[in-house]
Amino acid sequence: MAESKTAVIAALTGNAALAVLKGVAAGVTGSVAMLAESLHSVADTGNQILLFVGLRLADRPPDRPHPFGHGKNVYFWAFVVSMLLFSVGGAFAIWEAVRKILQPGVHTASLRLTYSVLGAGFVFELASLVIAYRSLRHEKGEATFLEYWRDTRDPTLLTVLLEDSAALASLVVAAVGIGLHHVTGNPVWDALASGVIGLVLIGVAIVLAFETYSLLIGEAAPEDVEAKIRDAVLADEAVTGIAGLYTMHVGPRAILVVLEVRFRRDLTMPALEAAVRRLQDRVREAVAGATQARLVAIEPAPADESVGRAA
Repeated sequence: MAESKTAVIAALTGNAALAVLKGVAAGVTGSVAMLAESLHSVADTGNQILLFVGLRLADRPPDRPHPFGHGKNVYFWAFVVSMLLFSVGGAFAIWEAVRKILQPGVHTASLRLTYSVLGAGFVFELASLVIAYRSLRHEKGEATFLEYWRDTRDPTLLTVLLEDSAALASLVVAAVGIGLHHVTGNPVWDALASGVIGLVLIGVAIVLAFETYSLLIGEAAPEDVEAKIRDAVLADEAVTGIAGLYTMHVGPRAILVVLEVRFRRDLTMPALEAAVRRLQDRVREAVAGATQARLVAIEPAPADESVGRAA
């Protein structure tokens, strides 16, 4: 998960600086769109901290209360991030938009400061997005983006990528809204920009929430990974077939594997025990170390001559 950590640290550094800059600009100008942007950066900063916490906690070794390890910390904290993005970022931005429409108040225009901050924000967010995208390219290999999205069981990198993309879109919306307010003198444009930013953040939060919810309740390994497991098991001379294969990710790099295997009838007990240990190692090698022998449970299944090795 080194690529995920790199992307998180880059995003954290940029968002922390932007939260301060945008907050100052919002206080000076009174722009509700700029306030929405500052809240967005505050939320993103907190989110990156939580993602980093999740990555660190997931690295802890298994213990008695958590025999399968702590990998699901990544999923839990990513889900918390989606909730914060929804509430602190999206819902509050929409609330401020409504309040500004109902009570316009005083707005001190300072376009030079406003657009300087927005420009700096765009540069920071673009740099963070480039780093996240490079990490994504390294992780996905030759797979397409949609294939990676479907098959990955690590939401951290996607969370950073979506947050950075939403941040860039929000900066453009804020610039347009503030500009139209300046040209027309109508503060509704500024408020509408804040509302659009809130909707963008809520949309991203919902996508992330559904993705991490699925991981929290337990997702199977991708089909190609299960196919590799089947091939590795069936290649063993002691195996005549597979009655069942069940997998579940208990972390981005930890797969629980349960196999119901049909062994040759002539195997002695010592030979059967040796075959089970051998299969555990084969499975671990087949998934490139994304599991451990203790996470591979192999249960001998009754022989079924009609199924054979093609099961």
